[in-house]
Amino acid sequence: MEFIGFVFSIPVLQEKTSLDAKFSALFHLEGFEVVLPATISYYTFQLISFAVDSKREGFDKDVSLTGFFSFIFFFPVMIAGPILRFDQVRNQFENPTMTPSKLIDGLWLFVRGLVKKGLLSAAVLPLIAPVFLSPKDYSGIALLLTCFLFAANLYFDFSGLTDMARGIGKLMGFDLPENFKAPFFFRSFGDLWRRWHLTFSFWIRDYIYIPLGGSKKGEIRTAINLIVTFMLGGLWHGASLNFLIWGLLTGIYLSLERLFEVRNWRILPEIPYVKAVIRYAFVLVVYSISWTFFFTPNFNSATSSIARILTFQNGQPLIGFETGMYMLLFVFLFHIPEEWPEKYSVPEIWRARFLPILGLIVLFIMIGTNAGNADFFYSRF
Repeated sequence: MEFIGFVFSIPVLQEKTSLDAKFSALFHLEGFEVVLPATISYYTFQLISFAVDSKREGFDKDVSLTGFFSFIFFFPVMIAGPILRFDQVRNQFENPTMTPSKLIDGLWLFVRGLVKKGLLSAAVLPLIAPVFLSPKDYSGIALLLTCFLFAANLYFDFSGLTDMARGIGKLMGFDLPENFKAPFFFRSFGDLWRRWHLTFSFWIRDYIYIPLGGSKKGEIRTAINLIVTFMLGGLWHGASLNFLIWGLLTGIYLSLERLFEVRNWRILPEIPYVKAVIRYAFVLVVYSISWTFFFTPNFNSATSSIARILTFQNGQPLIGFETGMYMLLFVFLFHIPEEWPEKYSVPEIWRARFLPILGLIVLFIMIGTNAGNADFFYSRF
């Protein structure tokens, strides 16, 4: 459990502005700046997993210095994951393999990531950015739609980067783990977290939740373990009350859902499809609203925005509503091959034929719209 203290230290290191001020005061150096590595938390997680797994499995003596640093600083995943485990990629570092099929898959993944990040995420962001600046001016409906579009933007932004990283990995002869599995095709809160940011979900499960006792200590302890795990997961995003509350709410949602399943409590009608639709809508709305803690500047602004949503307050409408609906449709279009890859994935022969044309089209659109200059949202964590 000693590594949990290390996890707590990550958001402290991420708060660079606070560190700058503290060191400036300590050393009496005006304008002093702490230089931190970019996306420090990702390879910190890989360091922790390496340390814990090597202690559990005793493989550290067999690892060369070159192999260790290749794992920690594997550049395709350094911006925003996926978070690697040494046992998953060890053999690949020793013997990376390249095939024509892997080359085509890698290029296809990279171009797909460019479409998500460079085109779709860039199209969503201008719709919701004005709301971020002054959420109190917008109606409750506009804020709710912003929550949906923010979730869509995160998906395009984050899964786009993951696709690009996995594509580069394949071009180097590596098969990197998936990070998204059609997350908005969920059936419950738990199912959502088995589809969203998979390597992070598995990481906090294996290195925080299970060491705390997992689900083996009774219902109350299980609920506490879930809440503590996701509060730590919230703090990973930054040392902010907003992120802590987001983690707390996520832990509570999962705990209550598990309690209902264990106790076999029923509050929805047992009618085919009706129950599934109501449950899906409930999870989507409740979880999307929790994203308010991500895009508002502080706790008061977040709670005020949620209150405006729940009370259907009047205010400015969301500009670009129709464009936003098209973007939500694109989310589900990308989900279809993620959910049913054997049935709906583009055949390899068609990928090879269309890749050059598709790549050029995406590149020209990005240059023409200046879409390529947008930052990756998750690269700040």
